Amino acid sequence: MNMRQRARFCWLVIQALLCFSTLVQAKRKLVATSLVTCMENSQLSSNSFDVVFDPDDRSLHYTLDLTTDINSYIYADIDVYAYGFKIITKNVDLCNINWKQFCPVHPGRIEIESIEYLSQDLVADIPGIAYQVPDIDAYAKVYVYSNTSEYLACIQVFFSNGKTVSQTGVKWATAVVAGIGLLLSALLSTFGNSTAASHISANTMSLFLYFQSVVVVSMQHVHRVPPIAAAWSENLVWSMGLIKIHFMQKIFRWFIDSTGGTSSLNLTATNKSVLTQRSLQYVNTLFRRANDILYGNRNTSIFRGIKRMGYMMGIENTNIVATGFTFFVLCGYVLAGFIMVCKYSIELSIRAGWMKPNRFVEFRQNWKLILKGALLRYIYIGFTQLTILSFWEFTEVDSGAVVTIACLFVVLSVGLMAWSSYRTWFFARKSIQEYNNPAALLYGDQFVLHKYGFIYTMFKASFYWWNVVLLGYVFVKSLFLGFAQGSGQTQALTLFILDLFYFVALIYYKPYLDKPTNIMNIFICAVTLVNSFLFLFFSDLFKQPYKVSAVMGWIFFIMNAAFSFLLLMMIIAFTLMIVFSKNPDLRFKAAKDDRTSFQRHTSVPDEKDGLGELAALGELAKDHDDHWEDMMDGSSRSPGNIFASDTALIGTNDPHSTESNIPLDSEKMYGGLNNEAVVNDPFEEHAHIVTNGESTSVMPSNHSNLNDSDDELIDPFRDQNHPNNPRNRDSLFVESQSFIIPSLDDGANYDHTSGVSRDHH
Repeated sequence: MNMRQRARFCWLVIQALLCFSTLVQAKRKLVATSLVTCMENSQLSSNSFDVVFDPDDRSLHYTLDLTTDINSYIYADIDVYAYGFKIITKNVDLCNINWKQFCPVHPGRIEIESIEYLSQDLVADIPGIAYQVPDIDAYAKVYVYSNTSEYLACIQVFFSNGKTVSQTGVKWATAVVAGIGLLLSALLSTFGNSTAASHISANTMSLFLYFQSVVVVSMQHVHRVPPIAAAWSENLVWSMGLIKIHFMQKIFRWFIDSTGGTSSLNLTATNKSVLTQRSLQYVNTLFRRANDILYGNRNTSIFRGIKRMGYMMGIENTNIVATGFTFFVLCGYVLAGFIMVCKYSIELSIRAGWMKPNRFVEFRQNWKLILKGALLRYIYIGFTQLTILSFWEFTEVDSGAVVTIACLFVVLSVGLMAWSSYRTWFFARKSIQEYNNPAALLYGDQFVLHKYGFIYTMFKASFYWWNVVLLGYVFVKSLFLGFAQGSGQTQALTLFILDLFYFVALIYYKPYLDKPTNIMNIFICAVTLVNSFLFLFFSDLFKQPYKVSAVMGWIFFIMNAAFSFLLLMMIIAFTLMIVFSKNPDLRFKAAKDDRTSFQRHTSVPDEKDGLGELAALGELAKDHDDHWEDMMDGSSRSPGNIFASDTALIGTNDPHSTESNIPLDSEKMYGGLNNEAVVNDPFEEHAHIVTNGESTSVMPSNHSNLNDSDDELIDPFRDQNHPNNPRNRDSLFVESQSFIIPSLDDGANYDHTSGVSRDHH
C-alpha cells in the first residue's frame, strides 16, 4: 500500500467515524413515561402518559390520558430541575401554544395522541449535556392556575434520556469472573493446592458478599434512590437470583394464579404508569417528602424497595420471590451435575488409558463428600438471597404455595448453616482438647475439611468461629430488609449501625488468613459502610435538600464502580497466576497459622523433571530461619533443628555422630502453636523445647512415648522388661515408625549422654 492509498484509507475511516458520530447524535432524546400529582385533591391527574422529545427535529410526540375537574382557561408555571437544581422556569398560556384541548379545559377525560414541533428558543434552553449523561436525574413540576389565579393542580414529570450504566455486558463480566474464581478455588482445594485454594476462595467469597451488599442496600424502602445509584445496583442484582427469562415469567404467573394468588401485570398493562426513579408506594397511598408530596392513583403506582428493583429488572412484583428461588435451585443442580460429570469423566479417562490411575485419587475416593461440601458452600453463598426473599414473602403472601416454599428455604438455609457452624465448633474444641490446636482436626481430618471447610478456611485457624459472627450479621440485616419494607428510615438507620459495628469488629480482630486478605475485606466493609451512610440521606432522615442526595448518588456510583473494577482485576490476576503456575501454592504466602502442618497434599509430582520433589523440599524448608544451614553443620546440630514433616528425625544416620537417630511422631512432638515443639529425648534426663529453631532444656516429670490409651507417660528405658528397652532388643522402634536405630550389642557399652555406642568413639 503506497502513501496515496494509505491517505485515502485514513480519509475513509475518518468519514465513517464522522457518520457514526452523526448517527449517535441523531438518537438524542428525552423520554417521560410517568406523571404523578404533587398536591392533595389535584383537579388534574394522569391515567396514561408517554412523551418523547427529539431535539434534532424539535418534535414532541405525546400520548396523554388525563382526568380533570377543571372548567376554565388555564395557565401553567413550569420549573425544570436537574439533580435538584432548578435550571428552567417558564410561564405558559396554553391558548398561545395552540393546544386546543386545553383552551379551555372542560371536566372529564382528555385523550390525546399527537405530535408538536417546539420553537427553537425552547429547544435552546435545554443544555446539551442532558442528552448524554447516563441515568439523568431530571424532572419538571407544572403548577396549573385558572385565569383568576386559582391554584388548581400540580403535576410532576420525570425524564430519561435512554442512556444508562445498567449494561448487560457489565452483568455478564461480573458474574463470569466471580464464578470462575469460585470454580477455581473448588478445583484447587480438591486437587491438593491448599494455600492457593484458601486465598482464591477467601477473595472470591468476599467479592460475592460485596456484590450482594450493594444490592441489599439498594433494596431498602428509602424515600428516593437517585437514578444513577439505582442503575448501577441493577448490574449486580444477578447475585440475588433476580434474572429475567421471558418464558419463566409466564410460568411463574401461571403458578401464582394456580395456587391461590393473583399475579400483578404492571409490565403488560397499557393503561398504567409506573414510577421507579422515586420511591415505591402502593396505589392510592400518600408518600411524603421534606418539601414534596407525591400521590399515586389507580393508574399510577410509585415503586420503591424490593418492588422497584424487580420492576427495573423486568420482573413482576408477584414473581420476584419465585424467580430468586428458581434460579437458586437451578444453579445448585448445575453445580452438582458438574461435580458428577468431572468424577465420571476422570474414571472414563483412566479406563480408556488417557490418564494415569494415580491422578485425582483424593477426588475419586471422596467425591460424594466433596459434593456435600460444595452444596453447603453454595447454600452459604445464597444465604443472603434466601433469607431476604423468604422474610419479604411472609409480608407479601403472593400465594400459599410460595409462602410454603419460603418457609422451607428459611429452614434449609438457617438450619444447615447453624448445623455446619456447630459441627465446626465441635471439631475445633475436640482438636484443642486433644492437640491444643484447632487446626489439627479442622485441616488434618479430610472429612471435616471437605464438608465444613467453607466455614473456616477463609480465616485463621484460631478464628474458626468468625463465620458465625458473619452469618449472624447477615441474618439480622435480612430480618430488617424483609420485614421492615414499610419504613425506609428504620431500615437505613439499622443497617448503618450493623455495618458500623461489624466494621469496627473486623478492624479489631483481623480474622482472615493473612494480612492482604484482611486489608481487602476491611476495604470492602468500609465501602459497604459508606453505602449505608449514603442511604441515610436517600431515606430523607436528615431532611436535606434533594440536591445533596443527587450528588451523593454520583458518589455511590463512582465509588462502587471503581471498587468493583479493582476487585475483578484482582480475581483475574489471581486466576492467571494459578493457571500459568506449575505449583500455585508457591504463588501465595502461607496463612498465619500452622494449617499446612496438618493438611494432606494429594497432588502428583512431575516424574520427568523432578520439579515436584524440588517443590516439596522448598515447602519443607521455607519456614526455617535465614541461617538454618549453619545449624546443620557438625556438632552445631540440635534436636530442635527438625523439619515439620510427618516423621521428624533428630541427628543423622552417621553412627560416628554425637546425635541419636530417633524418629518422633509429629503429633506427639508438636504443640502446634507458634512453631513450638517439645522433643523428648529418651536417652537423656531432659527434654528440648524448640521455639523458632532455638532449643532450651528443661526437666520433665517423666519422659518417653505417650500412651494414647490412658494418656500416661511410660519410660521404656527405666523398665528393664520393656520391649522398647535397647538392652532387650536388637532394634528400637519409636511410635510404630519404620525408621530403625542400629542395633546395640551391649548395654554396658552404650553412652547415655551421646546416645550412641562407645565402641564407635
